[in-house]
Amino acid sequence: MKNRIITNRRNSIWGIPLLILIFIANVLICINDTFPNISDLHNNEAIVKIVPITPLLISSLPTPAILLLTMIANAIPCKERVLKIMERILIIMLSINFASIAISFIILIPLQYYAMPKLGYTNCSTLRDHPTIYFTDWVKNPEWCVRGKTREWVKEQARLSGNLENP
Repeated sequence: MKNRIITNRRNSIWGIPLLILIFIANVLICINDTFPNISDLHNNEAIVKIVPITPLLISSLPTPAILLLTMIANAIPCKERVLKIMERILIIMLSINFASIAISFIILIPLQYYAMPKLGYTNCSTLRDHPTIYFTDWVKNPEWCVRGKTREWVKEQARLSGNLENP
């Protein structure tokens, strides 16, 4: 028992800062990439980037925090009952993350190819940094899909065209 406690405390020295960094990275990815993409789709922008794994990014946000609490509970040490509760919470979070992966690949990928054309978008796989397996670009005007151009160029073309629907 004493060896386990000492080992858990040693692991906490590097584990706690690592989990804090992972949590901060998850939050920054959601703030800087995921939420703007959702906002672009909601605002009917000239170009939209669809990232099928978005549900996993959002559902995995609490996972490092729960792992951090579990690591602290192991280092203190807490009662066995508390550790079992933390273990169940981790299993539930892992199940939610696997379900979000399944939803992403089984539902969201086919859904984008069905729904985006109905919303007036055209698949554009010739922009710079594309195609990748991680996201798909969709443009409102097929003329804006020019090989080697960036997403910013497409937004500029929408502004220059004076199209009020896609500023």
